[in-house]
Amino acid sequence: MPWPQNSRVDQPPGLTASAPTASADASPWQRLARDACYIVLVTTGWLAGNLLGILGCVVAVFLVISHGDMSMFFLHIDNLASRYVAADVGRRTVFEHQMVQILAGVFVIAILVRGPVFVARVRRELRQGRLV
Repeated sequence: MPWPQNSRVDQPPGLTASAPTASADASPWQRLARDACYIVLVTTGWLAGNLLGILGCVVAVFLVISHGDMSMFFLHIDNLASRYVAADVGRRTVFEHQMVQILAGVFVIAILVRGPVFVARVRRELRQGRLV
């Protein structure tokens, strides 16, 4: 079948850009469930990406301290590990609490700074009906 002159190359004949989508046929409950699942999955992935970025910053700090020299990098890691193992339980607990507080604080700051852009993007995608 020859292609009509006014059709786009990437669309088969008979399909137009205004063809109904699956979201138009769905009931309000199905759309709500789909949107809720999308929000949960996208938010979980976004939070996991932020957490991995913050943990990567810890590695970057050790790389900066070692001036990019891998032998010095592992020497600093070994120094931290040996002092942690040699410390008593009370000092380990204090160190762990301090690390958790610092990482949680940096995580919260990152979420507060990056959050509005993320929320705007998710709202725009839900409003347009383009769930990627």
